[in-house]
Amino acid sequence: MIKITISINQAALHLTAKPEQSVLEVLLEHGIPIRQACTNGVCGICITPLLEGQISYGQRQARGLNAKELQAGYFLPCIAHCESDIHIGKPKVALR
Repeated sequence: MIKITISINQAALHLTAKPEQSVLEVLLEHGIPIRQACTNGVCGICITPLLEGQISYGQRQARGLNAKELQAGYFLPCIAHCESDIHIGKPKVALR
């Protein structure tokens, strides 16, 4: 099992993920509020900061991220799988 730590409002939540699960699937399974739309890496709605650890997009491309967002450490949970334990921040786009 892989550990995902998410920091929201100075609190840290610790979640576990199976290697085959996307980060988005894990967040939703644990009731973490995150906006989503395309679920294939194109729209960028689920953009989230990756603070520590390694993720993989496999054969997919993160078309929903621009160069500035990539450089700032953001990733797309909808197509990302954990390569190691990760620590993420609060998703950039808030639920309404």
